[in-house]
Amino acid sequence: MSDQTRIISSLQLFCYGFLTTPIAVAGFALVIYIPTFYAVDLGLGLAAVGALFMFGRVFDVISDPLIGYLSDRTRSRYGPRLPWMVLGLPGLVLSVWLLLSPPEGAGLWYLICVSAAFFLFFTIVDVPYSSVGLEVSPNTNERTYLAGSKAAFQVVGALIASLVPILFATQMGASLHVLALIVVGFSIPAILLFLFGVPRTAQNETLHNVGLLEASLYALRHRDYRLLIGAFFLVQAGNALTAGLMVLFITQIVGRPDLIGHFFLLLFASTAIFLPVWIWLSIVRSKAFSWVCAISVACLSLAFACLIGSGQIWLMAGLSIVIGAAFGADATMPTSMLADLVSKGESEGQPKRAAMLLALKNAVSKLTFVFPMGLAFPVLELAGLDKTGSNSPIALLTVVFFFAVLPILLRLLALLVLSKTMRSKKNGNGINA
Repeated sequence: MSDQTRIISSLQLFCYGFLTTPIAVAGFALVIYIPTFYAVDLGLGLAAVGALFMFGRVFDVISDPLIGYLSDRTRSRYGPRLPWMVLGLPGLVLSVWLLLSPPEGAGLWYLICVSAAFFLFFTIVDVPYSSVGLEVSPNTNERTYLAGSKAAFQVVGALIASLVPILFATQMGASLHVLALIVVGFSIPAILLFLFGVPRTAQNETLHNVGLLEASLYALRHRDYRLLIGAFFLVQAGNALTAGLMVLFITQIVGRPDLIGHFFLLLFASTAIFLPVWIWLSIVRSKAFSWVCAISVACLSLAFACLIGSGQIWLMAGLSIVIGAAFGADATMPTSMLADLVSKGESEGQPKRAAMLLALKNAVSKLTFVFPMGLAFPVLELAGLDKTGSNSPIALLTVVFFFAVLPILLRLLALLVLSKTMRSKKNGNGINA
């Protein structure tokens, strides 16, 4: 089949991406609301809850490649991905319900058990589901559309999760209960749309006797994959620092904690609005070029963050819009470029590795979100940052460094790595750059 054969319709793109919405609602609630709710509202303590969720990320680094490896080797009449999704979705929905709607008196052991189930079932659903977008179409542009559809519905989920506490103006416990109802309500039609609206992926007819360790080492030995994951890690680490420090930046530098929700809404809305721009640019030029442009725009905007001071709301609003715009390319282009690598490998007779390679990418992404908690927060504490009172110039400069300066440096390194990918493409050896 020609690489440019069109097989995915607009309706099928919708059916594929819609499942991302309930998954994103659950994931956003886990990152933004759950730790504070259990630590403060339920009184379990910041240290205990923080350590638990750090362990959950480490658990993901192990479970993601394992589920990806097993999914790649699955054979069934419904393909290699669907059985895992159907198996995992009920467990994910139940664990989300228990996590967001805990019974009265829920303690640390309750959180340990329910969060462990959430992390496991989230991986069981998300890794095979995301792998479908890498392999369902032979068309390189359609693979970008598939990644874009997933990114767009991810923004929808994030917007829902951020709007609910504002619209209902209730206590966090009641807002989390509403979010749990949304996850349950959206999951049922989402899986039905996927079952009946998305083409099946092909079976892995020749299952090579390759172990998990050997499959992981293959990915690390593959030059194009190393370059892609290296650039992705650097960009995501920068994103994690900027997103993780954004609340502190708005509170301490801009001095408007009452507008935190509004700035986040601007960021997510901008991601959705500018997503078609990056996809169009990837088609008329290349995927790596589109990503390089987004990284460069983010670097320039973060440089202006150093000029933002107290009460400068409009500058902060503009920064939120530009950062959000760049996030769309960060969410779409690496996945689409990975899909090209998978397609190239399978066309050369290599075994199916889509889920395994994607799972390693996911594990790298999750590791980067340790940066704010493991690197920035301890240094900020040493700098004497007081979240509730006045702060010294050194403490405020430290916030700016982790919010803007270090992310700029990480993105500049990513640009250097991507330049090697683009040179490899010019020499006829690289992925679709």
